[in-house]
Amino acid sequence: MEKRQIQSGRRYILAFLIGTFIFLNGFVLTYSFSYLEYQRVSRIQAEISYQLFQNKLKYYLFDEDICSADLLVELSEDLGFQGRIIDDLERKLGKNDKRVLFRKKFYTLMELEHFEFIKRINKECGAEIPTVLFFYSNDDLDLKKGEELGELLGVVYRRNPEIKIYSFDINLDSDLIKMLKEKYEVEELLTVVINEEIKVVHPKNINEIEQYLE
Repeated sequence: MEKRQIQSGRRYILAFLIGTFIFLNGFVLTYSFSYLEYQRVSRIQAEISYQLFQNKLKYYLFDEDICSADLLVELSEDLGFQGRIIDDLERKLGKNDKRVLFRKKFYTLMELEHFEFIKRINKECGAEIPTVLFFYSNDDLDLKKGEELGELLGVVYRRNPEIKIYSFDINLDSDLIKMLKEKYEVEELLTVVINEEIKVVHPKNINEIEQYLE
């Protein structure tokens, strides 16, 4: 009987060691994947951000044609790609991950750079590109409603591809977000600001937005 107890004890220890080894390996692999994914996203975002700033400086400092249609398409595609990168990073690392939040702040800066550029095109090129500022929340209680409004804005965009939609996390710890909320008097989440003039709180259908785009 004593020998059996010793063998049984050894089996428990061996099982414990194997389980610990598997757990640690899984943890290391998960961490490594997250780290590599974050590094990849950071590199891509840095490259796109550099391109955005470079293109803007060409037209600000070297008097290249700001009204170029190709320029607008290029900058908008770059910004859209950055947005998809942030969404992907949130899904893989979590919406509250500190690294994700930092990248999100940087993306907010890029959005405002693009927004300011669109305003200049409208002013100097006689363009009438509609803009929509969408303020949402990633809090668990508000997430579903925010996603629903995001889908609604997606439909609006598909019906009106000329518009530019900028999404801002109202709870992001950022001075830029605070200044935006003050400037456009945003007091509630799910607020949409159209062409910097019309404020719509939690629109329920497409018409509540499209009527102000014309």
